Amino acid sequence: MKKMLKIVFALLLVVWLIPFESVQAASFKDVSKDNTLKTEIDYLVEKGIIYGYPDNLFKPDTNVTRAQVAAMLTRALGLQTTNVKDPKYQDVPITHPYYKEIAAAQNAGIFLSAQEFNPDATLSRGHMAIVLQRAFKFKGSGISYFTDVSPETSGYKEISLIANNNIAKGYDDGSFRPNLPLTRAHFSAFLARALTLSNPNLLKDTAYDYTYSHYSLKDKKQYTLKYQYSHYDDKNDVWAVSDLNSNKVFNDELLFSDGEFYGQAIAENVSLHYDLYFALPLRIGVIQHENDGGVTSGVRLTVKATDGTVQAGGVKYSNVIVLEEKSIYNDGVSTYYFVDGIGLVKELYNDVVVYELLDRTAN
Repeated sequence: MKKMLKIVFALLLVVWLIPFESVQAASFKDVSKDNTLKTEIDYLVEKGIIYGYPDNLFKPDTNVTRAQVAAMLTRALGLQTTNVKDPKYQDVPITHPYYKEIAAAQNAGIFLSAQEFNPDATLSRGHMAIVLQRAFKFKGSGISYFTDVSPETSGYKEISLIANNNIAKGYDDGSFRPNLPLTRAHFSAFLARALTLSNPNLLKDTAYDYTYSHYSLKDKKQYTLKYQYSHYDDKNDVWAVSDLNSNKVFNDELLFSDGEFYGQAIAENVSLHYDLYFALPLRIGVIQHENDGGVTSGVRLTVKATDGTVQAGGVKYSNVIVLEEKSIYNDGVSTYYFVDGIGLVKELYNDVVVYELLDRTAN
Protein backbone atom coordinates (compact mmCIF):
# COMPACT_ATOMS: atom_id res chain seq x y z
CA MET A 1 0.00 0.00 0.00
CA LYS A 2 2.81 2.44 0.92
CA LYS A 3 4.53 1.61 -2.37
CA MET A 4 1.30 2.35 -4.27
CA LEU A 5 0.91 5.71 -2.47
CA LYS A 6 4.47 6.64 -3.39
CA ILE A 7 3.75 5.85 -7.06
CA VAL A 8 0.54 7.92 -7.00
CA PHE A 9 2.35 10.82 -5.34
CA ALA A 10 5.14 10.65 -7.90
CA LEU A 11 2.62 10.71 -10.75
CA LEU A 12 0.84 13.69 -9.24
CA LEU A 13 4.16 15.50 -8.88
CA VAL A 14 5.01 14.84 -12.52
CA VAL A 15 1.59 16.12 -13.63
CA TRP A 16 2.01 19.23 -11.46
CA LEU A 17 5.38 19.96 -13.08
CA ILE A 18 4.24 19.45 -16.68
CA PRO A 19 3.82 22.84 -18.39
CA PHE A 20 0.31 23.35 -19.72
CA GLU A 21 1.48 24.57 -23.11
CA SER A 22 -1.99 24.44 -24.63
CA VAL A 23 -3.15 27.26 -22.36
CA GLN A 24 -2.72 30.56 -24.21
CA ALA A 25 -2.65 33.90 -22.43
CA ALA A 26 -5.62 35.09 -24.46
CA SER A 27 -7.75 32.39 -22.80
CA PHE A 28 -6.78 33.07 -19.19
CA LYS A 29 -9.94 33.86 -17.30
CA ASP A 30 -8.11 36.12 -14.86
CA VAL A 31 -6.13 38.14 -17.45
CA SER A 32 -8.54 40.50 -19.23
CA LYS A 33 -7.87 41.99 -22.65
CA ASP A 34 -7.49 45.41 -21.00
CA ASN A 35 -4.90 44.20 -18.49
CA THR A 36 -1.90 46.50 -18.86
CA LEU A 37 0.50 43.54 -18.49
CA LYS A 38 -1.26 41.24 -20.95
CA THR A 39 1.24 41.80 -23.77
CA GLU A 40 4.14 40.69 -21.59
CA ILE A 41 2.27 37.68 -20.20
CA ASP A 42 1.28 36.63 -23.74
CA TYR A 43 4.89 36.89 -24.86
CA LEU A 44 6.27 34.63 -22.13
CA VAL A 45 3.50 32.06 -22.61
CA GLU A 46 4.07 31.96 -26.36
CA LYS A 47 7.82 31.51 -25.79
CA GLY A 48 7.23 28.67 -23.31
CA ILE A 49 8.89 30.57 -20.48
CA ILE A 50 5.88 30.64 -18.13
CA TYR A 51 2.74 28.54 -18.08
CA GLY A 52 -0.81 28.77 -16.85
CA TYR A 53 -2.88 26.38 -14.80
CA PRO A 54 -5.21 23.65 -16.11
CA ASP A 55 -8.32 25.62 -15.13
CA ASN A 56 -7.42 28.43 -17.58
CA LEU A 57 -6.07 30.62 -14.81
CA PHE A 58 -2.80 32.49 -14.76
CA LYS A 59 -3.03 33.58 -11.11
CA PRO A 60 -1.38 36.94 -11.80
CA ASP A 61 -1.57 38.14 -8.19
CA THR A 62 0.09 35.07 -6.67
CA ASN A 63 3.60 35.79 -5.39
CA VAL A 64 6.37 34.27 -7.47
CA THR A 65 8.97 32.12 -5.68
CA ARG A 66 12.75 32.17 -6.04
CA ALA A 67 12.67 28.67 -7.53
CA GLN A 68 10.13 29.75 -10.15
CA VAL A 69 12.25 32.79 -11.00
CA ALA A 70 15.29 30.55 -11.49
CA ALA A 71 13.27 28.28 -13.77
CA MET A 72 11.92 31.15 -15.87
CA LEU A 73 15.33 32.77 -16.24
CA THR A 74 16.85 29.44 -17.27
CA ARG A 75 14.22 29.02 -20.00
CA ALA A 76 14.42 32.67 -21.08
CA LEU A 77 18.20 32.71 -21.39
CA GLY A 78 18.52 29.17 -22.73
CA LEU A 79 20.87 28.16 -19.92
CA GLN A 80 22.41 24.70 -20.04
CA THR A 81 20.76 22.31 -17.56
CA THR A 82 22.84 19.23 -18.29
CA ASN A 83 26.08 18.63 -16.43
CA VAL A 84 25.39 21.56 -14.13
CA LYS A 85 27.74 22.16 -11.23
CA ASP A 86 26.13 21.49 -7.86
CA PRO A 87 25.63 24.88 -6.11
CA LYS A 88 25.54 22.96 -2.81
CA TYR A 89 22.51 24.75 -1.41
CA GLN A 90 21.50 22.80 1.68
CA ASP A 91 17.80 23.22 0.91
CA VAL A 92 18.05 22.28 -2.80
CA PRO A 93 18.97 18.59 -3.06
CA ILE A 94 19.43 17.01 -6.48
CA THR A 95 15.92 15.54 -6.06
CA HIS A 96 14.37 19.03 -5.91
CA PRO A 97 12.01 19.56 -8.92
CA TYR A 98 13.86 22.76 -9.85
CA TYR A 99 17.38 21.59 -8.97
CA LYS A 100 18.76 21.83 -12.52
CA GLU A 101 17.26 25.28 -13.14
CA ILE A 102 18.46 26.65 -9.79
CA ALA A 103 21.91 25.20 -10.42
CA ALA A 104 22.00 26.62 -13.95
CA ALA A 105 21.04 30.09 -12.71
CA GLN A 106 23.65 29.93 -9.93
CA ASN A 107 26.32 28.67 -12.33
CA ALA A 108 25.55 31.66 -14.58
CA GLY A 109 26.12 34.07 -11.69
CA ILE A 110 22.47 35.16 -11.42
CA PHE A 111 22.22 33.84 -7.86
CA LEU A 112 25.17 33.81 -5.51
CA SER A 113 26.70 30.97 -3.52
CA ALA A 114 25.21 30.57 -0.05
CA GLN A 115 24.34 27.89 2.46
CA GLU A 116 20.66 28.04 1.53
CA PHE A 117 18.71 29.17 -1.53
CA ASN A 118 15.24 29.43 0.06
CA PRO A 119 13.47 28.14 -3.07
CA ASP A 120 9.95 28.73 -1.73
CA ALA A 121 10.63 32.28 -0.53
CA THR A 122 9.28 35.25 -2.45
CA LEU A 123 11.42 37.66 -4.45
CA SER A 124 11.22 41.37 -3.66
CA ARG A 125 11.19 44.15 -6.27
CA GLY A 126 14.64 45.26 -5.14
CA HIS A 127 16.15 41.78 -5.40
CA MET A 128 14.41 41.38 -8.76
CA ALA A 129 16.41 44.35 -10.02
CA ILE A 130 19.64 42.75 -8.83
CA VAL A 131 18.80 39.40 -10.43
CA LEU A 132 17.80 40.95 -13.77
CA GLN A 133 20.90 43.13 -13.88
CA ARG A 134 23.10 40.07 -13.37
CA ALA A 135 21.19 38.25 -16.11
CA PHE A 136 20.97 41.02 -18.73
CA LYS A 137 23.73 43.51 -17.80
CA PHE A 138 21.82 46.67 -18.63
CA LYS A 139 23.71 49.78 -19.68
CA GLY A 140 23.07 53.40 -18.83
CA SER A 141 22.67 55.73 -15.88
CA GLY A 142 22.89 54.44 -12.33
CA ILE A 143 21.12 57.41 -10.74
CA SER A 144 17.77 56.83 -8.99
CA TYR A 145 15.08 59.40 -8.29
CA PHE A 146 12.72 57.18 -6.28
CA THR A 147 11.71 58.61 -2.91
CA ASP A 148 12.40 55.35 -1.07
CA VAL A 149 15.64 54.36 -2.85
CA SER A 150 18.92 55.89 -1.72
CA PRO A 151 22.58 54.96 -2.26
CA GLU A 152 22.31 52.96 0.99
CA THR A 153 19.47 50.82 -0.42
CA SER A 154 20.43 47.28 -1.35
CA GLY A 155 20.30 47.13 -5.14
CA TYR A 156 20.42 50.93 -5.56
CA LYS A 157 22.43 50.81 -8.79
CA GLU A 158 20.45 47.90 -10.23
CA ILE A 159 17.10 49.54 -9.44
CA SER A 160 18.32 52.68 -11.19
CA LEU A 161 19.46 50.75 -14.25
CA ILE A 162 16.21 48.82 -14.76
CA ALA A 163 14.20 52.00 -14.25
CA ASN A 164 16.29 54.00 -16.71
CA ASN A 165 15.90 51.18 -19.25
CA ASN A 166 12.10 51.33 -18.85
CA ILE A 167 11.95 47.80 -17.43
CA ALA A 168 10.21 48.86 -14.21
CA LYS A 169 8.43 52.03 -13.21
CA GLY A 170 7.76 53.40 -9.77
CA TYR A 171 4.41 54.17 -8.21
CA ASP A 172 2.38 57.36 -8.50
CA ASP A 173 3.75 58.61 -5.18
CA GLY A 174 7.31 58.48 -6.53
CA SER A 175 8.29 55.33 -4.63
CA PHE A 176 9.75 52.07 -5.96
CA ARG A 177 8.88 49.89 -2.94
CA PRO A 178 11.99 47.68 -3.12
CA ASN A 179 10.84 45.36 -0.32
CA LEU A 180 7.45 44.57 -1.87
CA PRO A 181 7.12 40.89 -2.91
CA LEU A 182 6.74 40.25 -6.65
CA THR A 183 3.64 38.70 -8.19
CA ARG A 184 3.61 36.36 -11.19
CA ALA A 185 2.21 39.14 -13.37
CA HIS A 186 4.82 41.70 -12.37
CA PHE A 187 7.79 39.38 -12.72
CA SER A 188 6.43 38.25 -16.10
CA ALA A 189 6.28 41.88 -17.18
CA PHE A 190 9.81 42.69 -16.05
CA LEU A 191 11.29 39.56 -17.63
CA ALA A 192 9.46 40.02 -20.95
CA ARG A 193 10.58 43.65 -21.11
CA ALA A 194 14.19 42.71 -20.43
CA LEU A 195 14.07 40.10 -23.20
CA THR A 196 12.67 42.55 -25.76
CA LEU A 197 14.64 45.68 -24.88
CA SER A 198 15.55 47.63 -28.01
CA ASN A 199 16.98 51.07 -28.65
CA PRO A 200 16.38 51.63 -32.37
CA ASN A 201 16.80 54.78 -34.42
CA LEU A 202 13.23 55.54 -35.51
CA LEU A 203 14.05 58.66 -37.55
CA LYS A 204 13.96 58.71 -41.32
CA ASP A 205 17.44 58.70 -42.85
CA THR A 206 18.12 62.24 -44.09
CA ALA A 207 20.39 60.85 -46.85
CA TYR A 208 17.33 59.43 -48.65
CA ASP A 209 14.09 60.60 -50.22
CA TYR A 210 11.10 58.48 -49.20
CA THR A 211 8.05 57.55 -51.29
CA TYR A 212 4.88 56.43 -49.52
CA SER A 213 1.48 55.27 -50.64
CA HIS A 214 -1.00 57.24 -48.53
CA TYR A 215 -4.73 56.80 -48.07
CA SER A 216 -6.24 59.94 -46.54
CA LEU A 217 -8.89 59.24 -43.93
CA LYS A 218 -10.08 62.85 -44.31
CA ASP A 219 -10.88 63.05 -48.01
CA LYS A 220 -10.89 59.28 -48.74
CA LYS A 221 -8.34 59.74 -51.55
CA GLN A 222 -5.19 57.83 -52.43
CA TYR A 223 -1.90 59.72 -52.76
CA THR A 224 1.70 58.94 -53.59
CA LEU A 225 3.74 61.10 -51.26
CA LYS A 226 7.36 62.11 -51.59
CA TYR A 227 9.22 63.01 -48.38
CA GLN A 228 12.36 65.12 -48.83
CA TYR A 229 14.58 66.23 -45.97
CA SER A 230 14.39 70.01 -45.71
CA HIS A 231 16.30 71.25 -42.67
CA TYR A 232 16.88 70.98 -38.93
CA ASP A 233 14.92 73.55 -36.91
CA ASP A 234 17.09 73.33 -33.76
CA LYS A 235 14.89 70.54 -32.43
CA ASN A 236 13.29 68.51 -35.23
CA ASP A 237 14.19 67.08 -38.61
CA VAL A 238 11.81 68.84 -41.00
CA TRP A 239 10.60 66.87 -44.00
CA ALA A 240 8.77 68.49 -46.94
CA VAL A 241 5.85 66.40 -48.22
CA SER A 242 4.17 66.56 -51.64
CA ASP A 243 2.00 64.36 -53.85
CA LEU A 244 3.88 63.08 -56.91
CA ASN A 245 0.73 62.92 -59.06
CA SER A 246 -0.86 66.30 -58.38
CA ASN A 247 2.11 68.22 -56.92
CA LYS A 248 -0.17 69.06 -54.00
CA VAL A 249 1.88 70.22 -51.04
CA PHE A 250 1.12 68.69 -47.64
CA ASN A 251 2.12 69.96 -44.22
CA ASP A 252 5.74 69.31 -43.28
CA GLU A 253 6.53 66.36 -41.03
CA LEU A 254 8.59 67.02 -37.91
CA LEU A 255 10.62 64.19 -36.40
CA PHE A 256 12.41 64.45 -33.06
CA SER A 257 14.76 62.15 -31.22
CA ASP A 258 17.48 62.76 -28.66
CA GLY A 259 18.17 59.13 -27.80
CA GLU A 260 15.86 59.29 -24.77
CA PHE A 261 12.60 60.31 -26.48
CA TYR A 262 11.01 60.06 -29.91
CA GLY A 263 8.35 62.36 -31.30
CA GLN A 264 6.63 62.98 -34.61
CA ALA A 265 4.29 65.79 -35.60
CA ILE A 266 2.67 67.59 -38.50
CA ALA A 267 3.79 71.19 -38.82
CA GLU A 268 0.89 73.63 -38.68
CA ASN A 269 0.75 77.39 -38.60
CA VAL A 270 -1.20 77.66 -35.35
CA SER A 271 0.44 75.18 -32.97
CA LEU A 272 2.75 72.21 -32.67
CA HIS A 273 1.42 68.99 -31.19
CA TYR A 274 3.30 65.71 -31.28
CA ASP A 275 1.07 62.93 -32.58
CA LEU A 276 3.47 60.37 -31.10
CA TYR A 277 5.82 61.04 -28.23
CA PHE A 278 7.36 58.32 -26.06
CA ALA A 279 10.46 57.36 -24.09
CA LEU A 280 13.35 55.26 -25.34
CA PRO A 281 14.60 52.53 -25.16
CA LEU A 282 11.58 50.45 -26.13
CA ARG A 283 10.36 47.10 -24.87
CA ILE A 284 7.05 45.28 -25.25
CA GLY A 285 4.06 46.31 -23.16
CA VAL A 286 2.22 49.51 -22.35
CA ILE A 287 4.65 52.43 -22.48
CA GLN A 288 2.05 55.15 -21.99
CA HIS A 289 -1.29 54.84 -20.20
CA GLU A 290 -4.34 56.88 -21.07
CA ASN A 291 -4.34 58.32 -17.54
CA ASP A 292 -0.81 59.68 -17.90
CA GLY A 293 -0.40 63.40 -18.45
CA GLY A 294 1.81 65.12 -20.99
CA VAL A 295 1.62 66.10 -24.62
CA THR A 296 -0.21 62.91 -25.67
CA SER A 297 -2.57 62.45 -22.72
CA GLY A 298 -5.65 60.28 -23.22
CA VAL A 299 -3.71 57.78 -25.32
CA ARG A 300 -2.53 54.25 -24.58
CA LEU A 301 0.63 53.27 -26.41
CA THR A 302 1.59 49.60 -26.43
CA VAL A 303 4.68 48.10 -27.99
CA LYS A 304 3.41 44.79 -29.36
CA ALA A 305 6.80 43.59 -30.65
CA THR A 306 10.40 44.69 -31.00
CA ASP A 307 11.32 41.82 -33.32
CA GLY A 308 8.26 41.67 -35.56
CA THR A 309 7.96 41.28 -39.33
CA VAL A 310 5.93 43.24 -41.88
CA GLN A 311 5.52 43.41 -45.65
CA ALA A 312 5.65 46.92 -47.15
CA GLY A 313 6.21 47.97 -50.75
CA GLY A 314 7.10 44.44 -51.76
CA VAL A 315 9.82 44.22 -49.10
CA LYS A 316 9.66 41.95 -46.06
CA TYR A 317 11.17 43.68 -43.03
CA SER A 318 12.34 41.92 -39.87
CA ASN A 319 13.19 43.17 -36.38
CA VAL A 320 10.26 45.54 -36.70
CA ILE A 321 9.00 47.73 -33.85
CA VAL A 322 5.21 47.31 -33.76
CA LEU A 323 3.46 50.09 -31.85
CA GLU A 324 -0.28 50.19 -31.12
CA GLU A 325 -2.08 53.44 -30.30
CA LYS A 326 -5.55 53.67 -28.74
CA SER A 327 -7.28 56.91 -27.80
CA ILE A 328 -10.07 57.52 -25.30
CA TYR A 329 -11.55 60.00 -27.78
CA ASN A 330 -12.42 57.52 -30.56
CA ASP A 331 -12.74 53.81 -31.29
CA GLY A 332 -9.94 53.66 -33.83
CA VAL A 333 -6.67 51.79 -33.37
CA SER A 334 -3.51 52.93 -35.13
CA THR A 335 -0.66 50.48 -35.65
CA TYR A 336 2.81 51.72 -36.58
CA TYR A 337 5.66 49.64 -37.98
CA PHE A 338 9.16 51.10 -37.55
CA VAL A 339 12.49 49.73 -38.77
CA ASP A 340 15.80 50.70 -37.20
CA GLY A 341 17.65 53.23 -39.37
CA ILE A 342 14.75 53.54 -41.83
CA GLY A 343 11.85 54.85 -39.78
CA LEU A 344 8.16 54.27 -40.46
CA VAL A 345 7.51 51.63 -43.12
CA LYS A 346 3.78 51.08 -42.59
CA GLU A 347 0.83 52.47 -40.66
CA LEU A 348 -2.66 51.06 -40.25
CA TYR A 349 -5.84 52.62 -38.93
CA ASN A 350 -7.95 49.65 -37.85
CA ASP A 351 -7.55 47.40 -40.92
CA VAL A 352 -6.90 50.19 -43.44
CA VAL A 353 -3.35 50.83 -44.67
CA VAL A 354 -2.88 54.60 -44.43
CA TYR A 355 0.89 54.74 -45.06
CA GLU A 356 3.15 52.23 -46.82
CA LEU A 357 6.78 52.77 -47.78
CA LEU A 358 7.19 52.12 -51.49
CA ASP A 359 10.76 53.23 -52.15
CA ARG A 360 13.84 55.03 -50.79
CA THR A 361 16.36 56.71 -53.07
CA ALA A 362 19.63 58.41 -52.17
CA ASN A 363 19.37 62.19 -52.48
